[in-house]
This record gives sequence, structure tokens and C-alpha cells, in this order.
Amino acid sequence: MIHLPTKQHHQAPARLSVAGALRQIERAFLGADGDEYNATYYPHQEVTDLLRAYSIHKTALAPGDQPKCNYCESRIEHAATLQVEHYRPKAKVEAGENDNVETSGYFWLGLEWTNLLLACPKCNGKDAKGNKFPIAGIRAVPHNPVQRAGRVLSLVRTDCLTNCLVLQQELPILLNPEVDHPENCLTFNILGHIRGIGNDAYRADKSAEIYRLNRDELQINRKKVWDAIKNDINVDIGGHQANFLTEDGLRFRFRALAAKLIKRKEASEEYTLWGRFLNTEIALMLTYLDAFYRNLFIEEYNDVLANQP
Repeated sequence: MIHLPTKQHHQAPARLSVAGALRQIERAFLGADGDEYNATYYPHQEVTDLLRAYSIHKTALAPGDQPKCNYCESRIEHAATLQVEHYRPKAKVEAGENDNVETSGYFWLGLEWTNLLLACPKCNGKDAKGNKFPIAGIRAVPHNPVQRAGRVLSLVRTDCLTNCLVLQQELPILLNPEVDHPENCLTFNILGHIRGIGNDAYRADKSAEIYRLNRDELQINRKKVWDAIKNDINVDIGGHQANFLTEDGLRFRFRALAAKLIKRKEASEEYTLWGRFLNTEIALMLTYLDAFYRNLFIEEYNDVLANQP
């Protein structure tokens, strides 16, 4: 999970505020029923196309771009179809740790732009996030964002924005990648197991638990990223030891691998947070090598890094 800065919170897709959408919000509010929402509005292509682009820090997708789950950072081929998910569940919230009360959900936020994220079924399913939304504060009071003047409806989102004071006073425990900076409170061990650190360690650990960020397939796929680079390093070292590669040749190979590793930090890459960990902790990841080869790789890595545009 990495921070997603691209979405313009005050510029929601038009589809979320057409007359039919406003009537749907009004019905949901009056009936305190988040099940009033259907697939007509929040999963509309105008919405999903933007969320898919934002998942890789773009405003529009180009051919070949591969969107990612906002939580686990898996691409579609690893995680089935990505879904538009509600950060604050629209129809039901399971009893939280601090209040032990099941609620009817955030039914007034069913079409709120800042409440919509992109998630894979395994992060968003009933065995993972599902209807969970633990808080450390007090649940927000329902607020009708639709104002009516006769037959004319208008949308006032001020107290519905995810980062507005009204909602932040709930003290949400789950990390929201559009609001929080997960890279500041999540880290890994060398096997790709994610865990919380720092002042927000509890929120990070709870998020990892609820989003199931340490499920087996994720740890395996994250480890494969490093194993592929590690294997190439080992092959190149073997070539040097067998005199097929000179030291200059080995340095050339190491530079190519360093560039590949540095690219893993980009938001468009799968498992970007893991890629950034590998880059930050490259010396740790190379402790299995003897000092000569470890220092040689780090020297070339640092040189490639220093000359990045």
C-alpha cells in the first residue's frame, strides 16, 4: 500500500451527482439503507476508469497500463477483477473493538467520491475488509448531503469528504491510501512479511490484518520480485567466478540489475512499497554475499541511483 495523491477530492465525476444519483442518495438517507445503491452510479465506467488510473498515479490510463489494488498493490492478473469499494461501508458496519455495536453503515456516503477506492476481491471480501470499519473515536452522525428545493436537488459534500473534520473525529483505524501515507508506518522483513512501525504501528498492523496483506499468495509474489533479482546476481557472480565475466563485465551486469531494482520503486510497478523496501534495505538483502561482491553491487547501485534523471 502506498499513498495515492492523484485524486482531486473536490472534483468528483459528474456521474456521481446527476439527478438520479442524488435521488438515490436521498432514498438511502431517508431509509437509513445503504442497499439502496445499485451498479448504476458508483461502479460506472467514468468512475472506475479514473480510479484505475489513480492507482498508478496517473490521471488517465495509457495502452499497456495495469491498475493495482489500492491495498495489496496486486495487478488484475493476480487478483481477479478490481472492484470499486467503499472505504466506509455503505450498508453495514460490523461491531467495532471500541463500541461493540453493529451499525447500518455509512449509507449517506454511498456515492461520495472520496469514499471510493479500488480493491481486489481478496482485500475487500467478507473474509478481509468486508463490512469492517474499526474506529478509535465516536461514530459520525448521519448527514444528508442532498438538499432539496421543491423538485430541485443539489449536493453539498462539505461534511462528507473523507478527510473532513466530522469524519476524522471518528479516528479511523484502517489506513486510507488517499489520506494516509502508508509508507511511513508499514515495513517488511526480508521474506516480504508486512508489519507496522512508528507512531501509527497499531493502525498499520490492524490494516494489514483486516486487508489480509500477509496472505500467502502476497508474500510469495513479493518474494518472487526479490528472488528474480537475487537469482540474476548469483548467476552473474557465478559467471565471474568461472572467468566468463571480467570484473568490468560483472560491474556492467550489476548496473543493469541495479536499474531494474530502482525501477521497482515507481508507482506503476506491482508491489511498489515492497520495491521501495528492497531499495532502502539493499545492504540487508545482500548480507548473504561475501563482502567483495556485496560492496561491488552496492557501489554500482549507488552510481546508477546518483545518475537517475
